[in-house]
Amino acid sequence: MPRLTLRAFGPAQPHPDTAQSLRAAFGAMVGLMFVQAVLWALGRLAGLPDLGLLAHPLVMAPLGASAVLIYAVPSSPLAQPWSVVVGNTLAAILALLALRLGLPPTATLGLAVFVSLVLMAWARCLHPPGGAVALATVLAAPADLHASLIWLVLTVFAGSTLLVVFGVGYHRALGRAYPYQP
Repeated sequence: MPRLTLRAFGPAQPHPDTAQSLRAAFGAMVGLMFVQAVLWALGRLAGLPDLGLLAHPLVMAPLGASAVLIYAVPSSPLAQPWSVVVGNTLAAILALLALRLGLPPTATLGLAVFVSLVLMAWARCLHPPGGAVALATVLAAPADLHASLIWLVLTVFAGSTLLVVFGVGYHRALGRAYPYQP
């Protein structure tokens, strides 16, 4: 019996197809580079200081997790455009609202993720990186309301939307279905 228990901690996924893994990794890399370049340009148009393309603060770490879903498992319900864009944006909005409550930081972090999960599930846009978006928003959003709204639109909404748009084009160029319709 202990041997069966230990197996439960091993890989649950079958061995990957190398070509498919490389296509997914390449798509995620180029998609994130595209998002970073466009957000940098949008930031310049919005009058944000030029920190250089590679040091731009508008690319958010949870988008890396969104990219894994979009490019590696495009048929997952968690990777669909509604889940990515609405899930990430809703999580950021809720985190900004949690910040306005003036709670201690630990409570704010927990509340932002809790409310995000509940409302993403209710809105049928569950996207695991949304939990990370809520957390990152609490940790990194500007304190000023106006600046935090600009940050929300440029970083989360535009970044998620651009990643999805690039994903649609990338998968279509490869002859694959995305968004996936069962």
